[in-house]
Amino acid sequence: MSATAKIGAFFFVVLLLLAGLILRIEDIAIGKKARTQTVEVRFDDVSGLDDKSAVRIAGVRVGKVDGIRLLPDATAVVRVALEPGIELRVGATGQIRGSGFLGDKYVELFPGPPGAPRLGSGARIESRTSTGMDDLTKMASDIGKDVKELTSALSASLGGSKGEEKINRIVDNLGRLADSLANAVDANRQNVDVTLANLKTFSAAINETLNRIDRILDENRSTVKGSLANIDSITDKLKTTVDNLNSITQKMDEGKGTVGKLLNDEETINNLNDTMKSVKSGVDEFNKALTDVRKVELQFGFRGEYLTRSGGGNGYFTLDVMPNDNRFYRFEVGATSDGKRIDETSIVTVTNPDGSTTSTTYNTLTFQDKLVFSAQMGWREKNTILRAGLIESRGGVGVDQILWDDKLKFTGEMWDFNRTGFYPQLKIYGRWVPVKNFFLTAGVSEVLNAPVRSIVLGAGFSWTDERVKSLLGTVTVFK
Repeated sequence: MSATAKIGAFFFVVLLLLAGLILRIEDIAIGKKARTQTVEVRFDDVSGLDDKSAVRIAGVRVGKVDGIRLLPDATAVVRVALEPGIELRVGATGQIRGSGFLGDKYVELFPGPPGAPRLGSGARIESRTSTGMDDLTKMASDIGKDVKELTSALSASLGGSKGEEKINRIVDNLGRLADSLANAVDANRQNVDVTLANLKTFSAAINETLNRIDRILDENRSTVKGSLANIDSITDKLKTTVDNLNSITQKMDEGKGTVGKLLNDEETINNLNDTMKSVKSGVDEFNKALTDVRKVELQFGFRGEYLTRSGGGNGYFTLDVMPNDNRFYRFEVGATSDGKRIDETSIVTVTNPDGSTTSTTYNTLTFQDKLVFSAQMGWREKNTILRAGLIESRGGVGVDQILWDDKLKFTGEMWDFNRTGFYPQLKIYGRWVPVKNFFLTAGVSEVLNAPVRSIVLGAGFSWTDERVKSLLGTVTVFK
């Protein structure tokens, strides 16, 4: 490498380091971090707060101050830039706080009550009153004045000869109280002795009662022996009952009595045989149905997708049920990057100072961390499959075109036809099977919606579980 090239490379590296340092010092967001939302907070006083100061929620940094300007009514408006994913709702407020007594000032945001409509970018929220150093200094001065007045009052009350007399009277009263307590104990000592004597008498009475109970048990031992004799008599009666049961079963075996004739009658036996033949016929029909079930093809699959625009991912577990005719059924459970979409409409009514009311309708789009489900049925005609049903918990349709002996497939799916502000979700992608049971996918999602359109890349695997089919096919009922 020539000297000129080395110098040029050196300066190029220096420029890159300088650019990174400038971006770091100026806190300039690029890429995904640059897509932030902004809100404005109105304060009566912003003393100590600077541009680029931190913005926090529950102590966690979620953005920065992006400008401060003065309003005509002598109040200040602070423009706040929030990181992606931070949501503020109606009723949100802000407050200026400091990191300790000498720390930097920052803006603390309170997002608002859960369930309230979401605020859009550029909205203005009100502030909360915060306590500054001046307020603390004034409060400490007031406390000092109160303490000084209290000490002055104590000094006036207990100081001098009058205060000494008051203390002496208190000591004399405590001495008299101690003497009174000692006299009370001496006067009641006799009562305490009487109580102890009563306890001794009570203990002696309990011992006498226990001795009486022992004598009663000794006198009734003969009664206990009589009870045991009654138990022996009951045992003999049970033995007699068992002998009678044996006699009854013997008569039934010999065909005596109504029950015996019923069990030994040939007509009854023939009727039972006919019933068993009907049961056997039903079992044969059931086994035939199980044989038809064995002809159903069950295909399991799992695939993962990566969305290049949002950087999120989707995962799906699929079960395809394909009978021997041209019918087609698909059941799928998926976990998407945004979650399940929830459309909510709320109306907020505000009472104006003149008594009139103003109502505003908010359409809120939220995503909950829930699984999405698909349940579709379709028809296959040669290499074309037409599907309809639920796609990701929304109504939709789909078509698959299979080529190259099932190694290449092109798919188009459209669902979610009633979205607010967007066209239906249209997804077009292809699947290639390079090796058995493994495939790669590539395509485009949100084809009709340019702001959220994204390239989709993915991979997965699928297999036909022959063990399940064999299990269904070998299930039989004993004959």
